[in-house]
Amino acid sequence: MYFLKKHILNIIICMLVFGVLSTVVNIFIPPSNTTYEEYYTLETTLEPNSIANLNIALAESVNEASDKVELVNVDGQANSDILNLTITTETGLDYESIKAEAMDVLSEEGFTTGEELSSKTYITENTELKMMIILFGLLIGGIVGIIRAAADNSISTEEDIEHYLNERTLGTF
Repeated sequence: MYFLKKHILNIIICMLVFGVLSTVVNIFIPPSNTTYEEYYTLETTLEPNSIANLNIALAESVNEASDKVELVNVDGQANSDILNLTITTETGLDYESIKAEAMDVLSEEGFTTGEELSSKTYITENTELKMMIILFGLLIGGIVGIIRAAADNSISTEEDIEHYLNERTLGTF
């Protein structure tokens, strides 16, 4: 217990230094994926089964490039001429090429898109990875602080003399 009492400040400082360093490392971690949501007008109206057929065709062609996320998804209302195209890209996958493949599938299925009505972009951060890096940094900082404290064998105060040498002093002369 005396060990912790004497060295707790140094251990906490080491933990904070490594925690700050791991937070700085987190600045350079890219987002896990980016979602692009686009709305298009169609020259024809959507049939009740056309959205399901489009998603099946996209799953067979475009979505095979990723194991983790569904890259392309379409949505829309039956008997409507507005199509919602959602493209999710992971790091290392090109948005433009995925969009071109999705548009090719749309044209193969007989849909002709008009103008783009609106688009939104959402970024999903690597929150779990960043938290793990910070916790790992704090753990390493705690271990380094304990090792540094264990290596410090200096006897510098009256309390150190009492604890380590089991000797009592009569006072300061």
